[in-house]
Amino acid sequence: MATMTRARLRTLAGAFTAGLLALSMGLQISAHASVSPTPTKTVGLSGAAVYDLTVLDSGRVILGGLFSAVGPLARSNVGAILPTGKADPGFAPTTNGEVRAVAASEDGTRVFIGGTFTEVNGVPRQNLAAVDAVTGALITDWQADTTGTVPTVKSFAVDGNRLYVGGKFTGIDGTTKQKLAALDIGTGDLVSWNTRVNGNVNEVRVSPDGQTVWAGGTFTKVKGIDRAYFAGIDAVTGAPTAFSRDSWGGYVVTVGVSADGGTVYATTENNTIFAYHPTVSNDPLWESRLKGNTHAMAISPTEIYIGGHFGGFNDPSITRPYLASIDPATGDATSWDPKATGQKSGTWALEIHGDTLHVGGLFTHFDGVQQRLYARFAGTPTP
Repeated sequence: MATMTRARLRTLAGAFTAGLLALSMGLQISAHASVSPTPTKTVGLSGAAVYDLTVLDSGRVILGGLFSAVGPLARSNVGAILPTGKADPGFAPTTNGEVRAVAASEDGTRVFIGGTFTEVNGVPRQNLAAVDAVTGALITDWQADTTGTVPTVKSFAVDGNRLYVGGKFTGIDGTTKQKLAALDIGTGDLVSWNTRVNGNVNEVRVSPDGQTVWAGGTFTKVKGIDRAYFAGIDAVTGAPTAFSRDSWGGYVVTVGVSADGGTVYATTENNTIFAYHPTVSNDPLWESRLKGNTHAMAISPTEIYIGGHFGGFNDPSITRPYLASIDPATGDATSWDPKATGQKSGTWALEIHGDTLHVGGLFTHFDGVQQRLYARFAGTPTP
């Protein structure tokens, strides 16, 4: 469930707005065609899964998951791949447990990792840590341990000097703040943010203007106000926004926000993707049903890439194992079909960087071509 910073969302906003204008005028949009269905060859990984990734401005990809090697290099659940597609020999942090969330500071100097570990580079860290983005060395003066019964950090979102943390925990940084918190990027100290949720947070995202924090999970209330599994939360006051969706579909698995902030997306446990204009209506713009859950989304101006453990769409004629794309206006499947194969849990992480889609998961091949746990798909030249 890859993160996207507000700065990167802003860079997409202009293209997104242009795309909507072209659609309204009935013009053909070609500036952001689908990426190739065939991955660009890079090193693969040894192990079970890549659960999250983030792409730095340099093009280096930081990977987190449950794995033992990146290409020929031994790596313990965290690693990096260079823009060339080779394993990064210099970045070598280690954890003693799964890494479920990865994010980078906006200046690209540090990487945050979260999951179910208790040590990073042999030093005690409870499920959350910051490391140097170049070497992977632990940033020793940044510490915000989580507590609870089997605590887990599941998602990050970065906005300026704030790191939003979502997951399953009953305390963080020595406080009793639960499930959703904001930390200072530089110090790791808890930022005063008077909000609370009454259930686990599976995904957290921030609107491009930084004013709204979107969270999805198993909660039903925000600050005591009914909000069914998905909510917009004021980044200053911690109060829920007016948007209040129906609970149909069950708890929320992952969340997406368009580049202009006007549309938000939520995927649910009953295999459905919902799109909303939250300032206009509580009712969905559309619903798209698949044969399996969607774990991750990456939004381009003209389509939404989705990954999960689905085998296809409700229409039995549309098979799309683990990885697909849909039309943002309708939720309908596009023709893009990389034909992924691998373990049933499929795809867990997606991020668009420039004209490339980066993907992490449990897959092993695309249309018979081996590419284990991580893949990148280059953009198609415009006609």
